[in-house]
Amino acid sequence: MSDVRERLRRLLFLVPYASRRPGISVRELADALGIGEEELLKELDLLTMVGRPPFQPDDYIDVYVENGRVYVDLDQRFSAPPRLTAAEAAALRAAADLVRATASSSLRSAMDKLERVLPPEARDQYRDMGKTVDASIDGPAELAPLAEAISRSREVTFEYFSRGRGATEARTVRPLELFSHRGQWYLFAYCCSRNDERLFRLDRVRKLAVTDRTFGPPPASRGKVPEPVSGRGEIRVRFSAAAAPYMQERFGEAARPVGNGSVEVSVSSDSERWLTQWVLSFGGEAEVIEPNWAREAVARAAAAIAS
Repeated sequence: MSDVRERLRRLLFLVPYASRRPGISVRELADALGIGEEELLKELDLLTMVGRPPFQPDDYIDVYVENGRVYVDLDQRFSAPPRLTAAEAAALRAAADLVRATASSSLRSAMDKLERVLPPEARDQYRDMGKTVDASIDGPAELAPLAEAISRSREVTFEYFSRGRGATEARTVRPLELFSHRGQWYLFAYCCSRNDERLFRLDRVRKLAVTDRTFGPPPASRGKVPEPVSGRGEIRVRFSAAAAPYMQERFGEAARPVGNGSVEVSVSSDSERWLTQWVLSFGGEAEVIEPNWAREAVARAAAAIAS
């Protein structure tokens, strides 16, 4: 078990254990956790950082040591589950949908339970908002075992189809990161077969197996997908002054100023679904300038939402 997981396990045990035993001695609590007294005091210091920046000590958990005894007082807002509005529940559902492809069946169970406990007057609104947001990302079967292999630092083996060579090759890799880009799932990993960091498309992976071999901390580098060359040409999108700062941060010098604080960027994509979702996600702050097929695709999607 990693140090991070072990520390999280201790903290999750410490809070309810100490709160049910007000005044428990530092020695007794340290023994229950299987750690030394100095390490326990460090964990108690960490708990004071639970809250909202700048992390006032009593935001959510008030922890203090007095005469060698530990006291943990929980915020009263934790005494009962919060009542969510339809908008809050829909936001939670959208966040869950983004990680559903790499999560276990327990996530689906939790989201079903969330819908059941919503007040009747909010349930229909919640469903409608969920359909509108549609943040779900369908993923291949390899996602779940790869996510587990990443969290446990386990090497994996698989057969990979190399488009450049037109052949399938056996690979052994150390998985580092999973991400979705324009509807396609990728694995960023250190390839033991090539002794280099590589990017793998999951739709070209076959016969995946997680091994018992572990590896050390990953490097600081991150996976990056090269921008594809679209067979339908570049798409020019104009962003309002409100969205311009974000686009300049995201695209750098490729975000070209066009007056009145607006900027334009050019992207490449053959996927109408990705394009319409991306443009409409800016809520009217983005407009496709050209080509016509892209303008029409976004217009159709906007009309469908409006209806």
